[in-house]
This record gives sequence, C-alpha cells and structure tokens, in this order.
Amino acid sequence: MALFERNDIAVDLGTVNTIVRNNTDDVLFCEATCIALENKYGNTRTLAIGNNAKKMLGRTPQEISVINPILNGAISDFETTKIFMQALIEKGKTGSFAPKVGISIPQNLTQVERHSLHEATMLAGAKEVLLIEDPFSASAGVGLDISTSRAKMIIDAGGGLVEASIISLGGLVTSAYTKEAGDFIDYAIMEFCRHNKNIGISKDVANTIKHSINIFSDNQSINVGAKNLVNGMPIAYELQLNDFKNLLLNSMERIKRTILEAIHEAPPQIAPDLIEDGATLTGGLALMQGLKEFLEEELKIAIHLSPNPLLDISKGVCLIMQNYADYEQGL
Repeated sequence: MALFERNDIAVDLGTVNTIVRNNTDDVLFCEATCIALENKYGNTRTLAIGNNAKKMLGRTPQEISVINPILNGAISDFETTKIFMQALIEKGKTGSFAPKVGISIPQNLTQVERHSLHEATMLAGAKEVLLIEDPFSASAGVGLDISTSRAKMIIDAGGGLVEASIISLGGLVTSAYTKEAGDFIDYAIMEFCRHNKNIGISKDVANTIKHSINIFSDNQSINVGAKNLVNGMPIAYELQLNDFKNLLLNSMERIKRTILEAIHEAPPQIAPDLIEDGATLTGGLALMQGLKEFLEEELKIAIHLSPNPLLDISKGVCLIMQNYADYEQGL
C-alpha cells in the first residue's frame, strides 16, 4: 500500500532544516527549521515558517519572535514545537483525517526528550506518532540493506549532531556522536571573525564561508557584509578563506574521532565488513568540501558520499513507514 493512501507524513525534523514527505518521491517541504510568532495583546499567532521565517531573523519588532524550536536534535521550546508541527501536518496531510506521523530523531535523545516530541506532535493533530532513530532512517534512505549479518556503517553529519553508527541484523551494534556539527562550525566562524577581525557576521554568512573552503587547496578571498565592532557601522569586508582552514580541520578531526569511537566499540567480526564496504556519509554537512576526502585519508577506509545527503533521512522515514514490520524489531 502506498504511503500517501494511508495519509501518513514523514518528517526529518533537523536542527537546521526540516523536510516533509507523504511519499518517497515528492518533497512537500524542505526549508529552515524556523517559525515566526507574533505576540500581541496576549494572543500568539503564526506569521511564517521555514525560509520565510528565517528571513525575519534579526529584523523583527519587539512583538515578533523568530524561534528555532529544535536544538541539537531535541526540543528547545515545547509550545513552539507544537505550533511548528501543526503547520507541518497541515502541509503534509492529504485528507481531512488525522495522519500518522513518522519523525526521525537522533539516537541519543533521552526518554524525556522523546516523550516531549511525541506529546507535542500528538497535540499538533497526529493520530499516531512513530519516532524512528536517525541511523535507521539514514540507512534506509541511502539504500543500505541492514537486515543481514554483514555490518553497515552510516555517518549522518547534520547541523546539530554528527552520528556514526554500525548496524547489523537490523539492530544497532555501536554508535557515537558529537555536537561539533554544522551549527557548531558556523558559530566558531562567527567567533573567529569577532575576535580576530573585529567584525560581526550573520550565521548565514558563516555557513557560506564554511561551504566555500576546501582544506586541500588554496582558497580565494570572499567579500562579506558585516558589522564593524569597533564603531558599530556596516562594512564591506574581504576575508581570506585560508584563515579558516585550521578551524575546519579541527572540526573534521573531531568528526574523525567520533567515527573511530564507534569503530573501536565494535567487535572484531565487524572489521572485515568495514574494510571491504567502508562507510556511507550523509546529511547536510556531508556537502562540506574536503570532508569525504579527509575521512578517507585519515581512516583508511572507503567513504561513500550519498547522492542526495539532504534528503536521505526523510526518504528513509517513508520507506520504514511503508514496511514497518521489516524494521520494527530493530527500532
């Protein structure tokens, strides 16, 4: 039975971006995990979600708040998350009936955090909520067969977390994570500019810088709009991208250590599978220049970059919801 015929909704609720599907082929929503709320005369109303809300960040009057309801994969604000999920459900459902909602979550979420997300989604209008851990969603999305005894390694590099997991026989063998992910790098770039260049830049500019640098080559300069922290005035500033290489290398080194942590915890029987098959890299941070090559060089195993790293998890949620009985034991 096709997913949309059951009125199901699959959600990749990421720290940076949220993706919504009601089938494996079509993406209904792929925008920033952001919501703009107006609080006036004691009443709260939603002004925008996604990219339209993100555009308001830092530009709003006092009565308007722009909020990211997810921090490092977990709820940062319960009421805001409920409102955000209501908007997503309205975008995703195909009829008037309350839908079943599948949400991919980080493997390290506590039971309290899982319960909060489950409750917020139920209150937002879901008939049933399935919480599916990211390693399984990502594996299904990239097309790995995790049902056999041959171990598969998946590295999900996102905005809030980088998770490295080894899966065999439909279950998690080992897993490790670090919060030094995409958002962490953006904020580190912002702090570098603040302390070393005396300029303030936005997170969007920091993200552009992050994706413009290649640690294996000489980089050009980049012109950015910034705030002069000496006199408070706007300034057009030329940054040398090579100045940020060590910062990115430090973050890549932390990601490498996280992967090694997952490998070191695995039994020796896993080693031949990793040597022959390597690992699959997915998630938005997977698109950072040089990350795949750095990991291959340092780990001495093949790193396979997914063709659609931003969309793998949401596709995987769809596939798991369609064939839940095949995955239920591992989940």
